[in-house]
Amino acid sequence: MMKKIRLVLLVVLMFLVVNTYIIGVEVQGEELPADSPLRDFQEILYLINYYHVDEMDLEKTINGAIEGMVDSLDPFSEYLSPEEYKEMQIEFEGEFGGIGIVVNPDLTIVSPIKGTPGDRADLRPEDSIIAIDGRSTEDMTQQKAVNLMRGEPGTTVDLTIERKDLEQPIEVHIVRELIEIPYVETKMIGDDIAYIFIAEFVKDVGQKVNEAVKEFEAQGARALILDLRSDPGGLFTEAVDVASSFISSGKVVSIKQRFTEDDIYGVNTSFRHTDLPLVVLINEGSASASEIVAGAIQDYQRGIIMGKTSFGKGTVQSIFPMENGSALKMTTGRYYTPDGRFIHEAGIQPDQEVDFDREYDGDNQLDAAVEYIEETYLNNNFKKAG
Repeated sequence: MMKKIRLVLLVVLMFLVVNTYIIGVEVQGEELPADSPLRDFQEILYLINYYHVDEMDLEKTINGAIEGMVDSLDPFSEYLSPEEYKEMQIEFEGEFGGIGIVVNPDLTIVSPIKGTPGDRADLRPEDSIIAIDGRSTEDMTQQKAVNLMRGEPGTTVDLTIERKDLEQPIEVHIVRELIEIPYVETKMIGDDIAYIFIAEFVKDVGQKVNEAVKEFEAQGARALILDLRSDPGGLFTEAVDVASSFISSGKVVSIKQRFTEDDIYGVNTSFRHTDLPLVVLINEGSASASEIVAGAIQDYQRGIIMGKTSFGKGTVQSIFPMENGSALKMTTGRYYTPDGRFIHEAGIQPDQEVDFDREYDGDNQLDAAVEYIEETYLNNNFKKAG
């Protein structure tokens, strides 16, 4: 289908350049039927080119047509200009100037990244960004908004935020910083409990988690906490690898696509898995790859899921780079947990719900996980995680 669309556009451009009437153009050797929407597209492009009061900006018109096509699909599909695609790639390098938040296509916040200006400014999951530096975000693309929020460290950006429990929008003034994301953080809590926090599922996160698990076991850890709170997701394959550190065998996730049989992804058998007692922390900002891991662990009853219901993103996007440096990000599948659950919009329900207490001196959700492990597996006196 992509080849067909690109060929149609190429044919249209060729005919426009030589001022030739384009109705009835053949595509892949066959003339378009009279009722074909592509024929309508050709006719409208011709009429605009020859009869609009102003000379047509061909590139602008074609880009508008492409964006319109993609916008009609679903909220997570989008056309990225060369500049927008380059900006998106910067994030995966792990270092950029900005405020450190992850947003949805509708510009609601999925999660602030731990320790960043957005986190310190108390931006929260499900906050809606309605203006950036006084500029309305209505009809603004996700990547355009991200580009506006990024900038040189030390510069400022003002966000206008709508929050569910507030009647009026709030203004948030934030100073940009160099965002260096430590994607995996590990530590021991006391002598017995290992702790792993994943900020985002980028390249090699699965390998780093597996190495950390092996080190913790060598140190004599007796239980483990996997913290996926405010982790917006990332690379699908890394989610499979992370789950493989905790599940011995079987299916991790399956993907249903339009024209192919289900893709079933099993555990990475090259990874050593641990049998240590496990608690997984999630919240409203845990999405996509985070939910793949939490869903698999929950389905296999491999550990306890604790916290708040996760975000609920059960679709898979693929990137199709174009020759001119632009790219199409498009939803190409839906994923299902090992038990066949489709969690889109529903999220992963925790086995034990624990609200985050902003007035608590510390991290009450993490302390609840430690207390559960102490009482259930270690029979020790509970000590605050600190």
